[in-house]
Amino acid sequence: MTYEHAVTILYTIIKEDLALQTIDAFHHHARLNEDLAIDSVMILHILLQLETEYAIAIPDEYIDPAIFETVDRLAQFIQRQEETTAIHD
Repeated sequence: MTYEHAVTILYTIIKEDLALQTIDAFHHHARLNEDLAIDSVMILHILLQLETEYAIAIPDEYIDPAIFETVDRLAQFIQRQEETTAIHD
């Protein structure tokens, strides 16, 4: 998975599943909480979607709060996890 694909997945989840009115503020360096108004429940929804819809394994021990600061950091995390998932399949 490329970084851009990870960003696209995030955009799709945020736009279609969460239906946030702040979607116009979405860009690589957007802060999830401050710019996009994504709260902790929404983060859990995003993680669940990544695991169920995109088959990206996200072990609890790999989750660091810093990952959820910006779209960029979360996209990088998704890219790494997808690569790890693909290696173990």
